[in-house]
Amino acid sequence: MTSKAETLHSVTREVRACFNRLKAVADAMHADLGVTASLRAVIESLAEGGPQTVPQIARAKGVTRQHIQVSADALVADGFAVFADNPAHKRSQLLDLTPKGTRAFATMRSREAGALKDLAENHSLADLETALAVLAGLHRDLDRIRGEAD
Repeated sequence: MTSKAETLHSVTREVRACFNRLKAVADAMHADLGVTASLRAVIESLAEGGPQTVPQIARAKGVTRQHIQVSADALVADGFAVFADNPAHKRSQLLDLTPKGTRAFATMRSREAGALKDLAENHSLADLETALAVLAGLHRDLDRIRGEAD
């Protein structure tokens, strides 16, 4: 009989594998835009949350500031985003989308909508809602564990 911990280990392996497949699909789907999955993630943060500092984006994603800084610099270099003065902090600038970045994100979302619809056809709404609830619960638990380690 498989224990809950062993099953959870299998779940985490599947999550990692799905993440890697999602990354590969996104990289291929948006290659003509010059946007990788990592860049897309930062663009999405800005599109949904408005201008933010690099540290704010990093905290929300649970990654290092340096990781986000590399993406932010690439987005600025390619004209998808700009750094602007931050009235709340003299040294930590705000990253914001340019019109080009906003258009690119709209294009990405449009392309992804069809793929998501196709993927959703293979699963019941109840199963997708259960998966969402379980993953959200694991996310909260991991945040709690991470907070205890700090």
